[in-house]
Amino acid sequence: MILVIALLFSSTLLGQAPPKMRTRILTHMTNTEIEQYLKRNDVIFVTVGTVEPHAEMPIDAEYVGPLAYSMKLAEEGDGLVLPGLAYFFPDATVVGRGAVHVTPSEGTAYLLTIARSLLRQGFHRQVYITGHAPSWQTVSPLVRQFYDETHVPILYLESAMFHRPRSDTKPPDFADFAKMTYGAYAIAGRLEDIPVNLSEPVPEHPADPGINNLFPVGPQSGAIGFYMSHYTDHIGPAKAVTAEQRAQWGKEGAEMIDESVKSIDIKSILGALRDHDKFTQEHILPQYGWMFPNQAGGEKSNDIHQH
Repeated sequence: MILVIALLFSSTLLGQAPPKMRTRILTHMTNTEIEQYLKRNDVIFVTVGTVEPHAEMPIDAEYVGPLAYSMKLAEEGDGLVLPGLAYFFPDATVVGRGAVHVTPSEGTAYLLTIARSLLRQGFHRQVYITGHAPSWQTVSPLVRQFYDETHVPILYLESAMFHRPRSDTKPPDFADFAKMTYGAYAIAGRLEDIPVNLSEPVPEHPADPGINNLFPVGPQSGAIGFYMSHYTDHIGPAKAVTAEQRAQWGKEGAEMIDESVKSIDIKSILGALRDHDKFTQEHILPQYGWMFPNQAGGEKSNDIHQH
């Protein structure tokens, strides 16, 4: 029942350090370990990526980035991580043959199916994390539709959230985002997937004469459809790095991600998510239940809340 879930208190909320676990990645765990975790907590971080050209980085760079954050946030907030969701809307980079194109609406429908399953499994607090600016076109509709359907709030942490330190701390230096990408691959155990000594020339290609004047009127591809003139227009061409540079940047980038995660204060965010859910169940639904035809015992609504 929802009210029972709302009364669960994790060790995180009691101010204690999260318990040590063999792994927090769902697909690396046994069912026994997942069942044991769900007896004490209900948090899962869902990594939503994209696959597209990304200079010298592998094409899943904007999946590995949020995966690394999810892994670190799960440690801080006593949650689990759902990996493997890499193929979503790449936007204007589809001109590169490495980009796998899934429309926002197709991605939202798929994520809704996963979110419903996770809720039935017992993951009442779901946090969706992206590292690709246009991902809001996929994930924001998910958050709204899921809440309207189940009346359970789920949260979307968009990439800019990772660069907003608390006001009482010194802002981290995020000038070199490339290092953070190297750090993400290091955290994910995939640093050697970044090639060394790979570079490419940029061929001459025309520039769109109108697009930069249209971007300011709205959220870029949310305001105007466009494609890049050449795939190197995103991030730039592949740049040669040495194995030593890769190792050093991986170390420095991982440290930057650690600092960024601490600035987010995920424990407070998860606590606020629980408070918001409790308010929805105890005030909004009793007061305005007439708005929700499924709330009065519809088969679908009952099924989704059986946990």
